[in-house]
Amino acid sequence: MIEIKNLKKTYTYLSEEFGIFNDISLVIDHGQWCSIIGPSGSGKTTFLNCVAGLTHPDEGDVLYEAINIHKIKEKTRNNYRRLNMGFIFQDFKLLPHYSVLDNVVLPLYYDEPKRNLYSRARNLLQKVGISENLFNRLPESLSGGEKQRVAIARALIANPKVLICDEPTGSLDLVNRNKIINILLELKQMGLTILLVTHDEEVANQGDVTYRLNLGKLEEVRGNKL
Repeated sequence: MIEIKNLKKTYTYLSEEFGIFNDISLVIDHGQWCSIIGPSGSGKTTFLNCVAGLTHPDEGDVLYEAINIHKIKEKTRNNYRRLNMGFIFQDFKLLPHYSVLDNVVLPLYYDEPKRNLYSRARNLLQKVGISENLFNRLPESLSGGEKQRVAIARALIANPKVLICDEPTGSLDLVNRNKIINILLELKQMGLTILLVTHDEEVANQGDVTYRLNLGKLEEVRGNKL
């Protein structure tokens, strides 16, 4: 599903170049949950952004089903990402002045008939445990766990093939963390490919394989589940 080849990324500070990661290669199969762990500042989010096509690497390739997303035009890349990838973030990234329902439909608002789109959004919200009485509320009135479940529904609205998760449980208490884990496990069983970065090894170990990113290198610390 995803093939990462010889990925390299640096940053420059006061005319001096510093390496974030170098020569990382990785293959993620269809339907696999791949977790990336590592200390703060190790480059996990930058790596994730490069894999998602949000940030360009200095060197290397990222292929989704043989499509090199860093070699196609920006408009084509944005469209591919919108229709094939769902994103979940630690800080939810819900628009504060839009209702729960409007936040979920936003990625496809101009692409589909509104009746069909809103119907699918309602179904997704119910599947992730958001009750109908919350649909018209603003995000500020929700708990952290509810916000993250709304964000998951939004990530699924386009029926993506890949779910990109950046610390999806990082700001949640234990109860809500476990709810999100269960949702992700259900999505994996439905065939979604999941790439997740986290500092929480217990969350990481729910997946099929875990890698540690540290000092610019990626090493496997736990292999595929049987």
